[in-house]
Amino acid sequence: MEKLWLNHFGFRFDPFEHDEASRDPNLNRYLIGHEAFSVAWGETPAMIYSPPGGGKTALRIYTSRACWTGGGGYQPFPIHYHLPHYFKSGDFSTVEDHLEQIVHSGAHALFLAFAYYPLIFIKSSPSLQRQLAQFIFTWIPKIDFYLDVLREGQPDDVAGQLDSSYKLHQASDPALLPLLLDMLAKYHQEGQASVSLSIQKVFERMVHWITKDLGFRAVYLLLDGVDGFPELASSPGFAAQSLVQLFAKAPEWTASHIFLKGFLPQEIRTHLQERLEKQWLAFSQVDLKWDAAMLAEMLRRRVYAATEGEFASLSAVSALPSGQDLELELARAVNPLPREVLTLVRQVLFEYETRWGRNPTAAKQIQIEDIENAIAWYRNEQAHITKELASIAQG
Repeated sequence: MEKLWLNHFGFRFDPFEHDEASRDPNLNRYLIGHEAFSVAWGETPAMIYSPPGGGKTALRIYTSRACWTGGGGYQPFPIHYHLPHYFKSGDFSTVEDHLEQIVHSGAHALFLAFAYYPLIFIKSSPSLQRQLAQFIFTWIPKIDFYLDVLREGQPDDVAGQLDSSYKLHQASDPALLPLLLDMLAKYHQEGQASVSLSIQKVFERMVHWITKDLGFRAVYLLLDGVDGFPELASSPGFAAQSLVQLFAKAPEWTASHIFLKGFLPQEIRTHLQERLEKQWLAFSQVDLKWDAAMLAEMLRRRVYAATEGEFASLSAVSALPSGQDLELELARAVNPLPREVLTLVRQVLFEYETRWGRNPTAAKQIQIEDIENAIAWYRNEQAHITKELASIAQG
């Protein structure tokens, strides 16, 4: 369909388009809190579970954003570790396999932190600046390209290239960003430092820079995307075996203010528990659950963001009786998962466009029949929809 409803209703973009949260460039504009956030935010190793489409990635990004509340202050420093992005390059049977990719992710996180908040880098001592710059140049392939993107634009442009989960939707200080780029260029001319340390030592040095030299109170390793293992559907034990060595280190790391947060599919729980018997009780654990009220609020946030505050409910562009809550009605009709209610909303809009296309002179409003037809379609196709949506994370 042409998405005529975007113009009909005054939407600037489609906030219901993306089933996979990590692909949504506007996700940060309509994140909502969740009771599971207290586990994600606490200074303990944690495991947060949900089925596919249950909001794990959104909560990971919400947690990361919370780390930057107030802008580079005494907060945890988030490092996103999206495992499937790296899985093709190794079997991840050892801690070192994971640490190498975590260090790559840490370099991305530091570079973007400096891009959004140049003062973090600028106020550091020259010796620390040199070490941090050389670390970034060594561990981010094609760093020249990303420096050029930053020179021509803003941090969001670089985050979109490296990891859109880091997008903060804000600009850098216009006086400080050019200074940061000049300083990085100066250190870049010195050439990359040779890497002779073990990956364990590189990881420890990175954490020391973050928690000691830069003054962040902790490092949060936010592990997500385990659903992306194609093998998980048939053998969740395979994914658990690939993660067990990393999770076994988590209780030990807390003494160094490193907290591993796993945003995990439910199927992996028993397999990890079998392999982490000695460490199991060290992890805070919670299931990420949704109810109709929370799903309705999620939809309203999306409407508000996409219309730039003109209205905050699809009821405003519908022919429903005054006072009827369209978002809540849709949320009550679905299996309580974000992906499923988004699917139903898209079907409502499809029904609207199909009907309106047959009669372009009709009022540009969602009609009761559009809603009823969409709900009937969902109920008829629910088993297929749930299975299809569960496969999205696996590509």
